[in-house]
Amino acid sequence: MSPRMRRAALAAALFLPCAPCRVAPAEVLFKADFETGDFSQFGGRSKGAKPGHMAVVTDVVHSGKYAGRFTIHEDDVFNARQLRVQANGPVVAVKEGTDTYASFFVCMKDAPKDRDNFFYWEGSPPPRWNNVMTWWVEPKKDGQGTLIRYGTGNLGRKGVLWEADFTTGAWHQLGMHIHWSEDPAKGNVRLWWDGKLVLDAKAQTKGPQASYFSQPGIHRDPHSRTVDTIYFDDILCATTLEEIRLVKPGDAKAE
Repeated sequence: MSPRMRRAALAAALFLPCAPCRVAPAEVLFKADFETGDFSQFGGRSKGAKPGHMAVVTDVVHSGKYAGRFTIHEDDVFNARQLRVQANGPVVAVKEGTDTYASFFVCMKDAPKDRDNFFYWEGSPPPRWNNVMTWWVEPKKDGQGTLIRYGTGNLGRKGVLWEADFTTGAWHQLGMHIHWSEDPAKGNVRLWWDGKLVLDAKAQTKGPQASYFSQPGIHRDPHSRTVDTIYFDDILCATTLEEIRLVKPGDAKAE
């Protein structure tokens, strides 16, 4: 083959697609914007949640006409160890080294009176303590304000990796990129709060399970007798960062 023909063949080869170079198509795995006017975009509700404690509302909305309201009471008994007012949200198939992206808007008109777990990832089928990460709000110890926290392990018991002030009376967007791994040196979590990257950390992000689910709403221990309310809107779960529609810093406001 002449030098000229070799150069032509090499140039053509550079533009041929190869299997390792192909990029998986972007896909929205779950969407709940409440614009159906009900909870039909979800896979059901938590057992024991009383009628009226979960509702689609029009008075506190991020976008469109509707948002979801979740109000926890002492009679929302899931079992002897838990109170729950939750909707069954995204479910993702997980393998070692895969990635999941999710975002949603959250609002509380009033400060929480107790710790309220409002989102987590949990594996299925469930061996004991298959909750691998949790986000929650709680009052500051001095009573002056509210904290949002993120921790790994069952309900964050392996350690808090991020915390910040949570401003009530405003909508906030939480975005996440979970790189799933049982190895703490290989798993990774990136978090965005109101469009700003606030965490990029290594962590064990999964156990042996092949499926992980999340349940937006409020989950707490049964000792509390207080009533708290949280609102959700525009929940997305996808295979790429672009599909979860992260806002620019300062733009996560109610419409």
